[in-house]
Amino acid sequence: MKKLILKTALITLIITLILAVAVFGILSFSAPAAMMNFTASLGMDTISADYAFQEYERSGSLSHLSRSFLVAAEHGQNRKADERFTILYGEEGSTRREAFATFCAEYVVDSSDLPAGSVAEYNYRGYLCGQAAVVKYRLAKTEEARRAVCAFAIAETPKNFPAGNPAIALTLAVAEAKDGVFGAVLLDELGRAGFENNQTYQNIVDIIQTILEEIKS
Repeated sequence: MKKLILKTALITLIITLILAVAVFGILSFSAPAAMMNFTASLGMDTISADYAFQEYERSGSLSHLSRSFLVAAEHGQNRKADERFTILYGEEGSTRREAFATFCAEYVVDSSDLPAGSVAEYNYRGYLCGQAAVVKYRLAKTEEARRAVCAFAIAETPKNFPAGNPAIALTLAVAEAKDGVFGAVLLDELGRAGFENNQTYQNIVDIIQTILEEIKS
């Protein structure tokens, strides 16, 4: 009798597990947005970001695509983040680039869409492009790649050099890494860009020059 009860309980447990796996699989395929929220509630940020990307692939939602990019960037998944931003940003003159501009202009930032501790300051496009510049910086290994990263950050930074722009995000990443090689390239490119020489711009130049001086000493 005990063997029968144990056997029945074991079979029930196995069936329950099979059904749970099946339901999980079905939701993963048919409702990635629900799985995104569920995994995020469990603190599984990178998995949640992958579900956000799946939701983008299913629905075309740029909000979910930007979320998947930001979380990947925040967790140091640089290649994955760069690939996702490339999709989000689109090519020059493309309808996707236009959609990106419209999305950023209209997007209302929700703190739940950003990695813990992050703040989208001033405008969403500047924030996204700043994080993209940091990701690209982490991946840059050659002089050509470094200058391409600088060119991207500078192109996305308004000439009046407002606070919270992509060039600032890139500079702070370079300063944190104490990267004199990249700092020299960035300083050179900033000097060529013709930015307004306001206090914010001067502060950034001072940061880079400090890095270079520390390395020399």
